[in-house]
Amino acid sequence: MPEEANLPTPTDTPPSPFKNLTGAAIAATLATGLYAFTNMVAHKLATAPLQTTNTLANRLSTLVRTLLLSIGTGATMIFAVIAVGLVLLTIKQVFTSVFSKAQ
Repeated sequence: MPEEANLPTPTDTPPSPFKNLTGAAIAATLATGLYAFTNMVAHKLATAPLQTTNTLANRLSTLVRTLLLSIGTGATMIFAVIAVGLVLLTIKQVFTSVFSKAQ
Protein backbone atom coordinates (compact mmCIF):
# COMPACT_ATOMS: atom_id res chain seq x y z
CA MET A 1 0.00 0.00 0.00
CA PRO A 2 1.32 3.45 -0.81
CA GLU A 3 1.81 5.84 2.04
CA GLU A 4 -0.78 8.54 2.43
CA ALA A 5 0.26 12.14 2.03
CA ASN A 6 -0.01 14.28 5.15
CA LEU A 7 -2.15 17.06 3.75
CA PRO A 8 -3.46 19.66 6.16
CA THR A 9 -7.17 19.46 6.85
CA PRO A 10 -9.26 22.63 6.76
CA THR A 11 -9.43 22.63 10.57
CA ASP A 12 -5.62 22.68 10.84
CA THR A 13 -5.26 26.04 9.09
CA PRO A 14 -8.03 28.53 9.88
CA PRO A 15 -8.66 31.14 7.21
CA SER A 16 -6.79 34.36 7.77
CA PRO A 17 -8.35 37.79 7.19
CA PHE A 18 -5.94 38.36 4.30
CA LYS A 19 -7.11 35.16 2.58
CA ASN A 20 -10.73 36.14 3.22
CA LEU A 21 -10.26 39.59 1.70
CA THR A 22 -8.39 38.15 -1.27
CA GLY A 23 -11.27 35.76 -1.91
CA ALA A 24 -13.76 38.59 -1.47
CA ALA A 25 -11.88 40.70 -4.01
CA ILE A 26 -11.86 37.84 -6.51
CA ALA A 27 -15.57 37.14 -5.99
CA ALA A 28 -16.45 40.84 -6.26
CA THR A 29 -14.46 41.13 -9.48
CA LEU A 30 -16.27 38.13 -10.96
CA ALA A 31 -19.63 39.50 -9.81
CA THR A 32 -18.90 42.89 -11.40
CA GLY A 33 -17.84 41.27 -14.66
CA LEU A 34 -20.88 39.03 -14.73
CA TYR A 35 -23.12 42.01 -13.98
CA ALA A 36 -21.66 43.96 -16.89
CA PHE A 37 -22.01 40.94 -19.19
CA THR A 38 -25.61 40.27 -18.12
CA ASN A 39 -26.47 43.94 -18.54
CA MET A 40 -24.99 43.94 -22.05
CA VAL A 41 -26.90 40.77 -23.00
CA ALA A 42 -30.14 42.20 -21.61
CA HIS A 43 -29.66 45.39 -23.59
CA LYS A 44 -28.87 43.51 -26.81
CA LEU A 45 -31.88 41.22 -26.38
CA ALA A 46 -34.20 44.11 -25.59
CA THR A 47 -33.19 46.08 -28.68
CA ALA A 48 -33.27 43.11 -31.08
CA PRO A 49 -36.86 42.41 -32.11
CA LEU A 50 -37.93 38.94 -33.16
CA GLN A 51 -38.10 38.53 -36.93
CA THR A 52 -40.78 35.85 -37.05
CA THR A 53 -44.53 35.65 -36.68
CA ASN A 54 -44.50 31.96 -35.78
CA THR A 55 -45.98 31.48 -32.31
CA LEU A 56 -43.79 28.50 -31.41
CA ALA A 57 -40.63 30.34 -32.46
CA ASN A 58 -41.67 33.37 -30.40
CA ARG A 59 -42.27 31.25 -27.32
CA LEU A 60 -38.98 29.38 -27.70
CA SER A 61 -37.01 32.56 -28.20
CA THR A 62 -38.67 34.10 -25.15
CA LEU A 63 -37.75 31.00 -23.15
CA VAL A 64 -34.12 31.14 -24.31
CA ARG A 65 -33.87 34.86 -23.55
CA THR A 66 -35.33 34.34 -20.09
CA LEU A 67 -32.94 31.47 -19.36
CA LEU A 68 -29.91 33.49 -20.48
CA LEU A 69 -30.81 36.41 -18.26
CA SER A 70 -31.72 34.26 -15.25
CA ILE A 71 -28.49 32.26 -15.42
CA GLY A 72 -26.43 35.45 -15.70
CA THR A 73 -28.30 37.13 -12.87
CA GLY A 74 -28.07 34.04 -10.66
CA ALA A 75 -24.32 33.71 -11.16
CA THR A 76 -23.88 37.42 -10.46
CA MET A 77 -25.81 37.16 -7.20
CA ILE A 78 -23.93 34.04 -6.07
CA PHE A 79 -20.55 35.75 -6.44
CA ALA A 80 -21.84 38.97 -4.85
CA VAL A 81 -23.18 37.11 -1.81
CA ILE A 82 -19.89 35.21 -1.47
CA ALA A 83 -17.95 38.49 -1.54
CA VAL A 84 -20.19 40.07 1.11
CA GLY A 85 -20.00 36.94 3.27
CA LEU A 86 -16.21 36.87 3.15
CA VAL A 87 -16.01 40.53 4.14
CA LEU A 88 -18.38 39.89 7.06
CA LEU A 89 -16.31 36.85 8.10
CA THR A 90 -13.18 39.01 8.10
CA ILE A 91 -14.88 41.64 10.27
CA LYS A 92 -16.00 38.92 12.68
CA GLN A 93 -12.50 37.45 12.88
CA VAL A 94 -10.92 40.84 13.52
CA PHE A 95 -13.42 41.72 16.26
CA THR A 96 -13.04 38.28 17.84
CA SER A 97 -9.25 38.54 17.92
CA VAL A 98 -9.32 42.11 19.28
CA PHE A 99 -11.83 41.38 22.03
CA SER A 100 -10.26 38.06 23.02
CA LYS A 101 -6.87 39.75 23.55
CA ALA A 102 -8.47 42.57 25.58
CA GLN A 103 -9.74 40.18 28.26
